[in-house]
Amino acid sequence: MSKVKEALVKRFESNRIIFWYDEKEELLEQFNEISIENVEKIHVQGNEFAIKHKINKQFPTGKFLLYFTGVKPAHEENWLLDMELAHHVFYTDQEAIFLQEIGLGYHFKELVTEHMEFFKAKDRRLKLKEFLGAGDEHQAIRYKMLAVTFGTENISLVTYIHAHGSSFSDGNEKFDKDLDRYNLTDYYWGEIKRKYNYQNENPSIYDFLLEVFTTNFSLGKDTGLVKESRLLLSLWKDTIQYREYFGKLSDKIAEDIDVETKLNNATIDEIINDDLFRLVDRKVIHQLIQLINSEGISNEKVIQYVKQRENKYWFGEVESFYQSIVYASQLITLVRKYGNSKYTSFEEGTNDYTSNLHQIDMVYRKFVWSYRKTSQNKILSDLALKVEKVYSNDWLLIYNNNWQKIIDNLPTWYNKPTFSQSHFFNTHVKPVVEKKQRLFVIISDAFRYECGVELTKRLQSENRFEASISHMVSTLPSYTQLGMAALLPHKELSFQEGTDLVLADGVSSSGIQGRTKILQANSGVRATAIKGEDFMKMNSAKEGRDFVKQYELIYIYHNRIDKTGDDKTTEEKVFEAVEEEFLFLMEMLRKIYNMNGNNMIVTSDHGFIYQHNELSESDYSDSDHTGDVWKENRRFIIGKNLSNDAATKSFKGVDLNIKSEADVLITKSINRLRIKGAGSRFIHGGATLQEIVVPLVKISMARKDTTTQVDIDIIKSTDRITTNILAVSFIQTDVVSEQVLPRTIRAVIRTEDGEDLSDQFRYNFDIEEGSERQREVKHMFQLSSKASGKYKNKRVQLVLEEPVDNSNKWKQYKEYYYTLNISFANDFDDF
Repeated sequence: MSKVKEALVKRFESNRIIFWYDEKEELLEQFNEISIENVEKIHVQGNEFAIKHKINKQFPTGKFLLYFTGVKPAHEENWLLDMELAHHVFYTDQEAIFLQEIGLGYHFKELVTEHMEFFKAKDRRLKLKEFLGAGDEHQAIRYKMLAVTFGTENISLVTYIHAHGSSFSDGNEKFDKDLDRYNLTDYYWGEIKRKYNYQNENPSIYDFLLEVFTTNFSLGKDTGLVKESRLLLSLWKDTIQYREYFGKLSDKIAEDIDVETKLNNATIDEIINDDLFRLVDRKVIHQLIQLINSEGISNEKVIQYVKQRENKYWFGEVESFYQSIVYASQLITLVRKYGNSKYTSFEEGTNDYTSNLHQIDMVYRKFVWSYRKTSQNKILSDLALKVEKVYSNDWLLIYNNNWQKIIDNLPTWYNKPTFSQSHFFNTHVKPVVEKKQRLFVIISDAFRYECGVELTKRLQSENRFEASISHMVSTLPSYTQLGMAALLPHKELSFQEGTDLVLADGVSSSGIQGRTKILQANSGVRATAIKGEDFMKMNSAKEGRDFVKQYELIYIYHNRIDKTGDDKTTEEKVFEAVEEEFLFLMEMLRKIYNMNGNNMIVTSDHGFIYQHNELSESDYSDSDHTGDVWKENRRFIIGKNLSNDAATKSFKGVDLNIKSEADVLITKSINRLRIKGAGSRFIHGGATLQEIVVPLVKISMARKDTTTQVDIDIIKSTDRITTNILAVSFIQTDVVSEQVLPRTIRAVIRTEDGEDLSDQFRYNFDIEEGSERQREVKHMFQLSSKASGKYKNKRVQLVLEEPVDNSNKWKQYKEYYYTLNISFANDFDDF
């Protein structure tokens, strides 16, 4: 089918009579060849009155194609003018064919002629046709031609600029060439001038964006652009398609306008809310490090500054740096407050550590973990050195030297049933299984108390999990064989003569087979032991449930932390191992739940001490002990007829609740013995609180939801928006707690037809204390000029959205309605 016939067929779908003028008789042959079903062709040659009678009287419903050659008559000489005006005129010039193809009238011929290169490509014509709407005039059509040119689905000058700038950042000049080729350059830059007041005789996208960034930089200067240019940048950072190019362009502009020099003398307060350049975060990080190193800033202020950066464009890239800063600040603050704590009794020390001071070891772990995630970046090196000195010298050493005075005065080791590890089975396991309730006991090697606290918090934030934590005091020495044996059902523990291996009622407690044997003999119920990896390999639905049905008591053992720390080649990764263990345990607990397990306990054999930096000579002790040595460790010695010196504290086996004629020497405070080949930064076996206090996490499954999220509301004093800036106060109505979780929101002002009129505000509401007013967060929304133009006096929504789990999508959380009533005067910047 020819293009002419195709166009005619399309026109006859909505027209009964079509007039076809072919002045030069160029298409007479095509007219003669054309045959359209139910359409009569007539070549008009002076027979106008007969044709008029035939069409109007004889066949008033028929369809006719009237073909004219020669010069089209003037109106006053056109005997068929009334019919022509009432029906359709078909043109066959190139412009007309294009216009008819996309459904536009012939009065747009000059527009097509002006932009002929644009219309020559069928794919561009078809794409433009998709965008066209009823009543579109020249301005709207050109605007939509720009959308086709820039390849955007959104018909918006802001989006065109984003696409243009993004292409430029990749070194691609295609859009500039296309604008010239399609004769759209003047129109495009005219729109930018009109909207942003950009003045340049030779405009370019980079020059324009230089001015936009300069105008909106906190240390920049006024270039004459309007305030709405700020919204252009805010929206750019929020787009999925173009946001990465914003970063590339920002880096180039930062170099060209010498942002680094401008930042050199800037204070944090001057730039804390700036979100244009990567260097701003680097400056904030650098300055916070200096302030923390000099202890010239409060921990509360550090957290406040970091919170202000949390929703900024570059935060994800430097999050580990900010986390390192926060943890360093918290650690120094806590050590300065509690570092010299002293106790008068063993219980006072364990209670204080479990209720409060374990936080120091926790934030140190988190600092090291975050620091390592930055690849131990040199910007943090001075801070890391400060943290190590404060943690090792002002915390571990002083605190445990003070604690050692309690240990020195102990004639026997702690053995009270409530908190003693040796009484674990009788106190915590037996009461559950005697009620005929299945119990899973998960023992994670070297999972120290502060790790248990964090696991408990993670569980409490997990829906349907109910978790509580208490503590136990491990056996001494605090090492694996003894701790693992103590957790099994037994009447007495003893050393196998000449070794550090431990027997429970005379039976070896080593390995899964030995522990299974003891459980089956002493627990009084159907019991077994299994490695964590083997347990996790089982399918929950079939194999796992069949396994579980066989037993009332299942001990599950896992050894990630201790295995990593005890190896000299991997000990520096021990805190990564802790993070991995959290994930493993959470996955295991979910799996147990899926196997119909409702009662679980997570505990450990012992804790540990870890210092990230290489140790100095002063951290080692020379012990002049003598006797028959069975086992020598960095932190303890087991043997017979041992004599000690000032470097160690001496116990008899019976003093440690071990039925064995053995002697045990424990190194004092945090000192290590010189042992060839052994790791030195990760240690356990001694009597520090970090080593001997282990978590006892009890977990059960609830029938109802156990968690909610904080509610977010706004303070709304009016329902009218009268300026291009809308200040909104967001309120976190309740504090974050164990079961009340944080909520992340993004907010934007949106029209009822779905167009965003403002920048987006994102915030993670995770405030844990303070009054409602103290949980108020303010944001100034910048509205686009459409708010006082196209949408003036229209109703709009302040939409609050929250993320959809496991996706990059958002869902509506709340909305608040306003009416736009912005005066035209607000479109002007201040003079």
